[in-house]
Amino acid sequence: MILIDLQKAFDTINHDILIKKMAFLGFSEATRNWFKSYLSNRKFIVHINNSSSEPGNLLCGVPQGSILGLLLFLLYINDMPQAVTCDLLLYADDTCLIFQHKDIIEIEKVLNKNFSSLCDWFVDNKLSIHFGEDKTKSILFSSKHKVKKCKPLNIHYKNINIKQYSKVTYLGCILDETLSGESMALHVINKINSRLRFLYRQNRYLSSPLRRLLCNAMIQPFFDYACNAWYPNINKKLKTRLQAAQNKCIRFCLKLGDRSSLKSEEFEKINWLPVQERISQCSLCSVYKFFSKNSPDYFEELYFPVEETAIQTRFSFQKLTIPRRKTNIRLKSLSYTGLSL
Repeated sequence: MILIDLQKAFDTINHDILIKKMAFLGFSEATRNWFKSYLSNRKFIVHINNSSSEPGNLLCGVPQGSILGLLLFLLYINDMPQAVTCDLLLYADDTCLIFQHKDIIEIEKVLNKNFSSLCDWFVDNKLSIHFGEDKTKSILFSSKHKVKKCKPLNIHYKNINIKQYSKVTYLGCILDETLSGESMALHVINKINSRLRFLYRQNRYLSSPLRRLLCNAMIQPFFDYACNAWYPNINKKLKTRLQAAQNKCIRFCLKLGDRSSLKSEEFEKINWLPVQERISQCSLCSVYKFFSKNSPDYFEELYFPVEETAIQTRFSFQKLTIPRRKTNIRLKSLSYTGLSL
Protein backbone atom coordinates (compact mmCIF):
# COMPACT_ATOMS: atom_id res chain seq x y z
CA MET A 1 0.00 0.00 0.00
CA ILE A 2 1.27 3.47 -0.93
CA LEU A 3 -0.29 6.40 0.94
CA ILE A 4 0.05 9.59 -1.09
CA ASP A 5 0.04 13.06 0.46
CA LEU A 6 -0.81 16.00 -1.80
CA GLN A 7 0.65 19.45 -1.25
CA LYS A 8 -2.05 22.09 -0.77
CA ALA A 9 -4.43 20.02 -2.89
CA PHE A 10 -7.39 22.43 -2.73
CA ASP A 11 -5.19 25.50 -3.32
CA THR A 12 -3.51 24.32 -6.53
CA ILE A 13 -6.50 23.35 -8.69
CA ASN A 14 -6.13 24.87 -12.15
CA HIS A 15 -9.32 26.71 -13.14
CA ASP A 16 -8.95 26.14 -16.90
CA ILE A 17 -8.43 22.38 -16.45
CA LEU A 18 -11.40 22.21 -14.07
CA ILE A 19 -13.74 23.95 -16.54
CA LYS A 20 -12.58 21.63 -19.36
CA LYS A 21 -13.29 18.59 -17.18
CA MET A 22 -16.75 19.93 -16.36
CA ALA A 23 -17.43 20.28 -20.10
CA PHE A 24 -16.29 16.68 -20.63
CA LEU A 25 -18.61 15.53 -17.83
CA GLY A 26 -21.59 17.18 -19.55
CA PHE A 27 -22.07 20.43 -17.63
CA SER A 28 -23.91 23.04 -19.73
CA GLU A 29 -22.17 26.16 -20.98
CA ALA A 30 -24.31 28.35 -18.71
CA THR A 31 -23.28 26.27 -15.68
CA ARG A 32 -19.60 26.43 -16.66
CA ASN A 33 -19.81 30.20 -17.08
CA TRP A 34 -21.36 30.49 -13.62
CA PHE A 35 -18.44 28.55 -12.12
CA LYS A 36 -15.94 30.65 -14.08
CA SER A 37 -17.48 33.71 -12.44
CA TYR A 38 -17.48 31.98 -9.05
CA LEU A 39 -13.76 31.15 -9.26
CA SER A 40 -12.37 34.25 -10.99
CA ASN A 41 -11.56 37.74 -9.70
CA ARG A 42 -10.86 36.56 -6.16
CA LYS A 43 -8.22 38.36 -4.13
CA PHE A 44 -6.45 37.85 -0.81
CA ILE A 45 -4.72 40.04 1.76
CA VAL A 46 -2.11 39.08 4.37
CA HIS A 47 -2.59 40.91 7.69
CA ILE A 48 0.21 40.87 10.31
CA ASN A 49 -0.04 42.94 13.51
CA ASN A 50 -1.24 46.34 12.27
CA SER A 51 -0.02 46.04 8.69
CA SER A 52 -1.81 44.67 5.62
CA SER A 53 -0.39 43.72 2.24
CA GLU A 54 -1.65 44.89 -1.12
CA PRO A 55 -4.45 42.67 -2.53
CA GLY A 56 -3.13 39.73 -4.53
CA ASN A 57 -4.94 37.77 -7.23
CA LEU A 58 -5.94 34.13 -6.62
CA LEU A 59 -5.07 32.43 -9.89
CA CYS A 60 -5.81 28.85 -8.82
CA GLY A 61 -7.52 26.82 -6.11
CA VAL A 62 -11.11 26.49 -4.91
CA PRO A 63 -12.65 28.29 -1.91
CA GLN A 64 -12.39 26.10 1.17
CA GLY A 65 -14.99 25.88 3.91
CA SER A 66 -17.84 25.62 1.41
CA ILE A 67 -19.77 22.69 -0.05
CA LEU A 68 -18.89 23.79 -3.58
CA GLY A 69 -15.15 23.75 -2.85
CA LEU A 70 -15.15 20.03 -1.98
CA LEU A 71 -17.46 19.11 -4.87
CA LEU A 72 -15.23 20.94 -7.36
CA PHE A 73 -12.17 19.12 -6.04
CA LEU A 74 -13.93 15.76 -6.44
CA LEU A 75 -14.82 16.67 -10.04
CA TYR A 76 -11.18 17.61 -10.64
CA ILE A 77 -9.79 14.22 -9.51
CA ASN A 78 -12.69 12.16 -10.88
CA ASP A 79 -10.58 10.74 -13.74
CA MET A 80 -7.59 9.81 -11.55
CA PRO A 81 -8.41 6.05 -11.48
CA GLN A 82 -7.94 5.96 -15.27
CA ALA A 83 -4.21 6.59 -14.73
CA VAL A 84 -3.63 3.29 -12.87
CA THR A 85 -4.38 -0.41 -13.30
CA CYS A 86 -4.33 -1.47 -9.63
CA ASP A 87 -6.77 -0.56 -6.85
CA LEU A 88 -6.96 3.14 -6.01
CA LEU A 89 -8.67 4.40 -2.83
CA LEU A 90 -9.89 7.98 -2.94
CA TYR A 91 -11.34 9.99 -0.06
CA ALA A 92 -11.14 13.74 -0.73
CA ASP A 93 -7.38 14.42 -0.98
CA ASP A 94 -6.36 11.11 0.70
CA THR A 95 -5.11 8.77 -2.01
CA CYS A 96 -3.86 5.18 -1.67
CA LEU A 97 -2.51 2.63 -4.14
CA ILE A 98 -3.07 -1.02 -3.24
CA PHE A 99 -1.83 -4.21 -4.88
CA GLN A 100 -1.91 -7.78 -3.59
CA HIS A 101 0.36 -10.66 -4.64
CA LYS A 102 2.34 -13.52 -3.12
CA ASP A 103 5.57 -12.41 -4.79
CA ILE A 104 7.11 -9.25 -3.35
CA ILE A 105 9.03 -8.62 -6.59
CA GLU A 106 5.73 -8.50 -8.48
CA ILE A 107 4.32 -6.13 -5.86
CA GLU A 108 7.26 -3.75 -6.33
CA LYS A 109 6.99 -3.94 -10.11
CA VAL A 110 3.25 -3.20 -10.26
CA LEU A 111 3.28 -0.51 -7.56
CA ASN A 112 6.27 1.31 -9.08
CA LYS A 113 4.65 1.30 -12.52
CA ASN A 114 1.31 2.59 -11.23
CA PHE A 115 2.91 5.09 -8.86
CA SER A 116 4.93 6.52 -11.74
CA SER A 117 1.78 6.79 -13.89
CA LEU A 118 -0.04 8.49 -11.03
CA CYS A 119 2.78 10.99 -10.52
CA ASP A 120 2.63 11.84 -14.23
CA TRP A 121 -1.14 12.39 -13.87
CA PHE A 122 -0.48 14.81 -11.00
CA VAL A 123 2.03 16.74 -13.13
CA ASP A 124 -0.41 16.94 -16.06
CA ASN A 125 -3.13 18.23 -13.73
CA LYS A 126 -0.82 20.69 -11.96
CA LEU A 127 -1.00 18.93 -8.59
CA SER A 128 2.08 17.99 -6.57
CA ILE A 129 2.93 15.17 -4.17
CA HIS A 130 4.50 15.88 -0.78
CA PHE A 131 7.62 13.68 -0.68
CA GLY A 132 8.74 14.96 2.73
CA GLU A 133 9.43 12.81 5.79
CA ASP A 134 6.33 11.02 7.11
CA LYS A 135 4.17 12.25 4.22
CA THR A 136 4.03 9.93 1.21
CA LYS A 137 4.87 6.46 2.56
CA SER A 138 4.45 2.74 1.94
CA ILE A 139 3.62 -0.32 4.02
CA LEU A 140 3.71 -4.06 3.31
CA PHE A 141 0.94 -6.14 4.89
CA SER A 142 1.75 -9.75 5.68
CA SER A 143 1.16 -12.53 8.19
CA LYS A 144 3.22 -12.58 11.39
CA HIS A 145 5.48 -15.44 10.34
CA LYS A 146 6.23 -13.83 6.96
CA VAL A 147 6.63 -10.20 7.97
CA LYS A 148 10.15 -10.72 9.39
CA LYS A 149 11.33 -12.56 6.30
CA CYS A 150 10.12 -9.99 3.76
CA LYS A 151 12.69 -7.53 2.46
CA PRO A 152 11.73 -3.83 2.46
CA LEU A 153 9.76 -2.55 -0.50
CA ASN A 154 11.77 -0.62 -3.07
CA ILE A 155 9.22 2.00 -4.13
CA HIS A 156 10.53 5.08 -5.92
CA TYR A 157 9.73 7.82 -8.40
CA LYS A 158 12.72 8.86 -10.50
CA ASN A 159 15.45 9.41 -7.87
CA ILE A 160 13.06 9.76 -4.89
CA ASN A 161 12.65 6.71 -2.63
CA ILE A 162 9.43 6.16 -0.67
CA LYS A 163 10.10 5.14 2.93
CA GLN A 164 8.40 2.00 4.25
CA TYR A 165 6.73 2.05 7.68
CA SER A 166 5.59 -0.71 10.03
CA LYS A 167 2.36 1.17 10.78
CA VAL A 168 0.47 3.98 9.07
CA THR A 169 -2.60 6.08 9.74
CA TYR A 170 -5.31 6.12 7.08
CA LEU A 171 -8.48 8.17 7.65
CA GLY A 172 -7.84 8.17 11.40
CA CYS A 173 -7.39 4.39 11.64
CA ILE A 174 -3.93 3.04 12.52
CA LEU A 175 -2.95 0.04 10.38
CA ASP A 176 0.07 -2.09 11.30
CA GLU A 177 1.88 -4.46 8.96
CA THR A 178 0.15 -7.57 10.35
CA LEU A 179 -3.29 -5.91 10.65
CA SER A 180 -3.36 -7.02 14.28
CA GLY A 181 -5.29 -3.92 15.41
CA GLU A 182 -2.95 -3.54 18.40
CA SER A 183 -1.76 -0.02 17.54
CA MET A 184 -5.30 1.23 17.06
CA ALA A 185 -6.50 -0.40 20.29
CA LEU A 186 -3.69 1.23 22.29
CA HIS A 187 -4.47 4.57 20.64
CA VAL A 188 -8.14 4.25 21.60
CA ILE A 189 -7.28 3.31 25.21
CA ASN A 190 -4.94 6.31 25.55
CA LYS A 191 -7.55 8.68 24.10
CA ILE A 192 -10.29 7.37 26.40
CA ASN A 193 -8.14 7.65 29.52
CA SER A 194 -7.01 11.14 28.53
CA ARG A 195 -10.58 12.39 28.00
CA LEU A 196 -11.72 10.75 31.22
CA ARG A 197 -8.97 12.46 33.23
CA PHE A 198 -10.11 15.78 31.78
CA LEU A 199 -13.72 15.11 32.81
CA TYR A 200 -12.65 14.13 36.33
CA ARG A 201 -10.89 17.49 36.66
CA GLN A 202 -14.22 19.19 35.90
CA ASN A 203 -16.06 16.82 38.24
CA ARG A 204 -17.50 19.42 40.61
CA TYR A 205 -19.30 21.24 37.77
CA LEU A 206 -21.03 18.22 36.24
CA SER A 207 -24.41 16.72 37.08
CA SER A 208 -25.15 13.04 36.40
CA PRO A 209 -27.07 13.68 33.12
CA LEU A 210 -24.28 15.95 31.91
CA ARG A 211 -21.64 13.34 32.75
CA ARG A 212 -23.40 10.78 30.60
CA LEU A 213 -23.92 13.29 27.79
CA LEU A 214 -20.22 14.20 27.73
CA CYS A 215 -19.13 10.56 27.80
CA ASN A 216 -21.43 9.79 24.88
CA ALA A 217 -20.06 12.76 22.92
CA MET A 218 -16.36 12.67 23.85
CA ILE A 219 -15.54 9.01 24.59
CA GLN A 220 -18.01 6.57 23.01
CA PRO A 221 -16.99 7.53 19.42
CA PHE A 222 -13.48 6.17 20.08
CA PHE A 223 -14.94 2.72 20.76
CA ASP A 224 -17.06 2.86 17.60
CA TYR A 225 -14.76 4.40 14.98
CA ALA A 226 -13.70 1.75 12.42
CA CYS A 227 -14.27 -0.85 15.15
CA ASN A 228 -14.99 -3.64 12.66
CA ALA A 229 -11.56 -3.07 11.11
CA TRP A 230 -9.43 -3.40 14.24
CA TYR A 231 -11.35 -4.84 17.22
CA PRO A 232 -11.88 -8.45 15.97
CA ASN A 233 -8.12 -8.93 15.46
CA ILE A 234 -6.81 -7.74 18.82
CA ASN A 235 -5.77 -10.18 21.54
CA LYS A 236 -7.68 -11.00 24.72
CA LYS A 237 -5.48 -8.76 26.88
CA LEU A 238 -6.30 -5.66 24.85
CA LYS A 239 -10.00 -6.50 24.84
CA THR A 240 -9.86 -6.70 28.64
CA ARG A 241 -8.14 -3.29 28.79
CA LEU A 242 -10.80 -1.77 26.54
CA GLN A 243 -13.55 -3.13 28.76
CA ALA A 244 -11.71 -1.77 31.82
CA ALA A 245 -11.60 1.66 30.16
CA GLN A 246 -15.34 1.53 29.54
CA ASN A 247 -15.94 0.47 33.15
CA LYS A 248 -14.11 3.60 34.31
CA CYS A 249 -16.47 5.70 32.21
CA ILE A 250 -19.52 4.03 33.73
CA ARG A 251 -18.22 4.59 37.27
CA PHE A 252 -17.65 8.25 36.38
CA CYS A 253 -21.18 8.64 34.98
CA LEU A 254 -22.80 7.00 38.02
CA LYS A 255 -20.44 8.54 40.61
CA LEU A 256 -19.23 5.13 41.82
CA GLY A 257 -15.99 4.30 43.57
CA ASP A 258 -12.89 3.23 41.64
CA ARG A 259 -13.24 -0.39 42.74
CA SER A 260 -17.03 -0.70 42.58
CA SER A 261 -18.13 -3.86 40.80
CA LEU A 262 -20.36 -3.40 37.76
CA LYS A 263 -23.33 -5.57 36.84
CA SER A 264 -25.93 -5.39 34.10
CA GLU A 265 -27.94 -2.88 36.16
CA GLU A 266 -25.19 -0.25 35.87
CA PHE A 267 -24.98 -0.69 32.10
CA GLU A 268 -28.76 -0.37 31.81
CA LYS A 269 -28.82 2.85 33.83
CA ILE A 270 -26.76 4.68 31.21
CA ASN A 271 -28.07 2.57 28.30
CA TRP A 272 -24.64 1.23 27.25
CA LEU A 273 -23.61 -2.20 26.01
CA PRO A 274 -20.32 -3.85 27.01
CA VAL A 275 -17.58 -3.33 24.41
CA GLN A 276 -17.90 -6.77 22.80
CA GLU A 277 -21.68 -6.44 22.43
CA ARG A 278 -21.33 -2.86 21.19
CA ILE A 279 -19.03 -4.00 18.38
CA SER A 280 -21.52 -6.74 17.51
CA GLN A 281 -24.26 -4.13 17.38
CA CYS A 282 -22.21 -2.06 14.91
CA SER A 283 -21.75 -5.15 12.72
CA LEU A 284 -25.47 -5.87 12.78
CA CYS A 285 -26.25 -2.27 11.89
CA SER A 286 -24.08 -2.56 8.77
CA VAL A 287 -25.99 -5.66 7.65
CA TYR A 288 -29.33 -3.95 8.37
CA LYS A 289 -28.31 -0.92 6.29
CA PHE A 290 -27.40 -3.27 3.44
CA PHE A 291 -30.86 -4.87 3.58
CA SER A 292 -32.59 -1.49 3.74
CA LYS A 293 -30.44 -0.17 0.84
CA ASN A 294 -28.95 2.63 2.96
CA SER A 295 -25.36 1.38 2.79
CA PRO A 296 -22.55 2.69 0.54
CA ASP A 297 -22.05 0.97 -2.82
CA TYR A 298 -18.86 -0.76 -1.69
CA PHE A 299 -20.91 -2.89 0.73
CA GLU A 300 -21.93 -4.92 -2.32
CA GLU A 301 -18.39 -6.32 -2.22
CA LEU A 302 -19.04 -7.63 1.32
CA TYR A 303 -22.52 -9.11 1.14
CA PHE A 304 -24.02 -11.29 -1.59
CA PRO A 305 -27.71 -12.32 -1.52
CA VAL A 306 -28.50 -16.02 -1.92
CA GLU A 307 -29.74 -16.85 -5.41
CA GLU A 308 -33.51 -17.11 -5.61
CA THR A 309 -35.05 -20.58 -5.65
CA ALA A 310 -38.48 -21.86 -6.50
CA ILE A 311 -39.33 -22.37 -2.82
CA GLN A 312 -39.51 -19.10 -0.90
CA THR A 313 -39.93 -18.69 2.85
CA ARG A 314 -40.86 -15.62 4.83
CA PHE A 315 -37.15 -15.04 5.64
CA SER A 316 -35.80 -15.66 2.13
CA PHE A 317 -35.34 -11.94 1.46
CA GLN A 318 -32.87 -11.73 4.37
CA LYS A 319 -30.57 -14.57 3.34
CA LEU A 320 -27.02 -13.75 2.34
CA THR A 321 -24.19 -15.99 1.21
CA ILE A 322 -21.72 -16.67 4.02
CA PRO A 323 -18.17 -16.69 2.57
CA ARG A 324 -15.96 -19.74 2.82
CA ARG A 325 -13.71 -19.89 5.87
CA LYS A 326 -10.29 -20.55 4.38
CA THR A 327 -8.32 -18.83 7.17
CA ASN A 328 -8.87 -17.65 10.73
CA ILE A 329 -8.45 -14.06 9.54
CA ARG A 330 -11.49 -14.48 7.31
CA LEU A 331 -13.51 -15.50 10.37
CA LYS A 332 -12.87 -12.05 11.85
CA SER A 333 -13.85 -10.06 8.76
CA LEU A 334 -17.07 -8.03 8.64
CA SER A 335 -18.33 -10.07 5.68
CA TYR A 336 -18.38 -13.15 7.93
CA THR A 337 -19.04 -11.83 11.44
CA GLY A 338 -21.92 -9.61 10.34
CA LEU A 339 -23.77 -12.49 8.70
CA SER A 340 -23.01 -14.93 11.52
CA LEU A 341 -24.51 -12.55 14.06
